[in-house]
Amino acid sequence: MSMTQSVESAILAQARRALRTLLAVPAARANGLARVEDIEIPGPTGALRARYYEAENATPSPLMLYFHGGGFVCCDIDTHDSICSWLAQSSQGRVLSVGYRLAPEAAFPAQLEDARAAVAWGFQNAQRLGADATRLALAGDSAGAYLAATMALEVNRATPGAIALQVLLYPLIHVRDSLWADEELRNFRFLGRVACLYIARSLGAEALPSLLDVDVSAAPPTIIAGGGPMDPVGNDVKAFAEKFRKAGVRVTGRKYPVLMHGGLNFTAYSKTATTALREVGALVRAELAG
Repeated sequence: MSMTQSVESAILAQARRALRTLLAVPAARANGLARVEDIEIPGPTGALRARYYEAENATPSPLMLYFHGGGFVCCDIDTHDSICSWLAQSSQGRVLSVGYRLAPEAAFPAQLEDARAAVAWGFQNAQRLGADATRLALAGDSAGAYLAATMALEVNRATPGAIALQVLLYPLIHVRDSLWADEELRNFRFLGRVACLYIARSLGAEALPSLLDVDVSAAPPTIIAGGGPMDPVGNDVKAFAEKFRKAGVRVTGRKYPVLMHGGLNFTAYSKTATTALREVGALVRAELAG
């Protein structure tokens, strides 16, 4: 390992520790949960950490699998504990938060392989959790939303309707530098461009497929929530939502002007975060009850 690589590894390790300290706050977990349980599910190269959340009086609606954000390089089920607990509580449902291998230790497509294994486990085990055995919902924020959207398309192309709903929270749509460079001086795109350059290099995946290029006609009904000027993926999210609509996919959008990218993690500190997650959860409940 070169000196540069050693320094980068040390910085990344420090960033991961800092995020865990800031975000893995037990007091931020929502009330109104009947069950929270840590489990392991089989992955392609070993067990994946997961955490199951069940609301009080949960309905037998589809199990929601949640993939955390963090640019594919940071975060885990602990940093996103509060988001998943609030979604479970406000949707009166069941949420399974799934960890996956991170870059640069695991190059792309390891993240998709882990997500694929988690989806398979969800279908096989939903019934014993009291959920609908025939359908799943997929959700995620930022990089996790990329995994959720990719898996939703993959599954529904093979089995239409098997993914009943996708919930995409300020989704990362692509890491293509040319698209970020076009707007780097607007809407905090400069910061986003720097982050995506690092993500692409860490993944070993400069050719990570852009979700703006894929056929989305197989996508399930979609809830997309994003932020305002401090959310650098905002323009991409708008374009992605329009792509769904043109393909005939039902889209419900919510925009929170003061929400920054990653801001939903701050339920311990931000009324905007809790309000947004309550509203998104209510949309999920209404969609899955229909």
